Amino acid sequence: MPTKTLIILLFILFPSFSQLVWAKTNSNKSELTVEADESLEWFEKEKYYLAKGNVILKKDGVTLKANTIKADYIFENGENILKKIIAEDKVVLTKENTKATGQYMTYNLNDKIAKISGTFQTFSSPSGYVESTKNIIFDDVNNKAEAEGNVKIILSNKTIIYADNVKANFEPTNKSLKKAVAKGNVIIENKAKDRKSKADFGVYDANDEIIRLTGNVVIINQKSKLSGSKGITNLRTGISNIVGDEKNKKRVKGTFSPIKKQKKGD
Repeated sequence: MPTKTLIILLFILFPSFSQLVWAKTNSNKSELTVEADESLEWFEKEKYYLAKGNVILKKDGVTLKANTIKADYIFENGENILKKIIAEDKVVLTKENTKATGQYMTYNLNDKIAKISGTFQTFSSPSGYVESTKNIIFDDVNNKAEAEGNVKIILSNKTIIYADNVKANFEPTNKSLKKAVAKGNVIIENKAKDRKSKADFGVYDANDEIIRLTGNVVIINQKSKLSGSKGITNLRTGISNIVGDEKNKKRVKGTFSPIKKQKKGD
């Protein structure tokens, strides 16, 4: 049955369903719209509705698409107030210039925190691209995001960050990246500039494009290799500094190989 016909029938058969589909939250009094190819079911006693088949949900400038979407609500002060949205299978969540995809998603409308999980998730913004194999959580109110499980981040300057866990903060106006904190098996590389760094822990500051590394640091730049306890790499200048651990008597090590000059005509 076509989507529009299905929605019209639901409004005729269940007048209260229209109140649910156009439910208002107690925080922003905004409207919700839902479309689906297969069905829209209302479970009045259990206080939720279920949409199936290429579902599209829109609210507060957010568009959510999935094969199945469930929305929990409460009845308060004469209104059906949405509390939580659960989406499954081919999930795509977009708002302005950000986008997230995955297999399973929960979205809390009170604090506007979304969690996308499964075997492969992605999150993209003007700053770049993120993927993980466990979950991605993003907090729209506080402009924060966290990714877990074989995380890969591609920044707008072509720098790639790999880690077990990455937490990021974004600018509230344009959602561009401010800072990223990476933990566990951290690898940072820029293949175009032949740079690669490894560490246990890393902090990237997007404003000055500086990466600060700690724990078993290795910095490889063209024909040089530096190792120590702490390191700093300036992505703008290409300059890397590394220091040892005097307390634990761990010295800095460096290996330098000559760069072969190309002959004229090569």
